[in-house]
Amino acid sequence: MKEIYYKIGEAAEMLGVEQYTLRYLETTLKLKIKRDERSDRIYSEEDIDTLRLILQLKNEKGLNTTAIKMALENMEESHEANIVPSEYDTSLEQITGFTNRIIEQNNELLSQNKRLTEQISHLDDKLSRLEARRSDRLDELISLWRNEQDDRNKSWLSRLKRK
Repeated sequence: MKEIYYKIGEAAEMLGVEQYTLRYLETTLKLKIKRDERSDRIYSEEDIDTLRLILQLKNEKGLNTTAIKMALENMEESHEANIVPSEYDTSLEQITGFTNRIIEQNNELLSQNKRLTEQISHLDDKLSRLEARRSDRLDELISLWRNEQDDRNKSWLSRLKRK
């Protein structure tokens, strides 16, 4: 049976998104979309199903592109290991398992991001304190230098009176 391919406009209409969204997903997720002889993108039914899953994970589960990419990699690995017999035999339980793993990975990424943000904030505070201390020392040095310059400009007689 001959496989049916769709142009980007047709695929976008089928999925209810703009064409630039499909180009963005292809680029960011490194999807392997076939091209015709004019180098135009052509989407197979499998590509449409994959994009439908990506949009569902993005819109319904709120996953970012990093989490979606990890999910796609996990699905590829499980397909290669024959964990999932075929796309038609995939049960709701297996899909839920994949989704839960994706959510766990996304939560781990979010907690790592939070820890890194806290570390950056701590380092920024430390840097601010060091710069304030440096500024105070610089002000003190300038004050001492000005006093010395003032003393040099005074006559020898006024310097003697001070002593």
